[in-house]
Amino acid sequence: MTRRASTSLVEVLDGWAPGAVHSSRRVDPWPAAAFAALLDTAPPPLGPGDPLPPLWHWFTLLDHPAQAELGADGHPADGHFLPPIPHRRRMFAGGRYRRLGPIPIGAELACRSTLAGVTVKRGRAGELAFVTVRHELSVAGAAVGVEEQDIVYRSRPDGASAPARPRPHRPRRRRTTPTGGSPCRPTPCACSGSAR
Repeated sequence: MTRRASTSLVEVLDGWAPGAVHSSRRVDPWPAAAFAALLDTAPPPLGPGDPLPPLWHWFTLLDHPAQAELGADGHPADGHFLPPIPHRRRMFAGGRYRRLGPIPIGAELACRSTLAGVTVKRGRAGELAFVTVRHELSVAGAAVGVEEQDIVYRSRPDGASAPARPRPHRPRRRRTTPTGGSPCRPTPCACSGSAR
């Protein structure tokens, strides 16, 4: 019995040309402070006009899809720059960032994202599609950075089972003491400086 040859990625991607996407968001100091805390380091100066460290704009432009919109790999299952590859699997292949100016706290950061290129290559595991997305960053109309991200995609091999979808997150119930109160100590509230 002969197996029918699967469609090549070159054929699947022929004519795929998603247009540009424009987005903008105010540069808030909270994500930068949260990332510094994650690194267990002192945050950089985060007053109005202070520049973000290089690449920390990622936290300003971070998407927050609903859990139901995620695929089995934990990334959004659908998206503007996701190629129409059947049973696609993805991997980050690399990127480049050129800083052209500061990104100040309090500014409105604009981003224009475009498809910069698609290349199909053959590897040991079959065909691979390299997709490059270019992000042009600007503040008040002035260019402040250019970032390119290379993502490699491939189809799941014939006969391979799909990975299981992650289970939706369910918040844990709060433990209580026999009197109904919380066993946790009060924590200081960052906004008022008082315990709550």
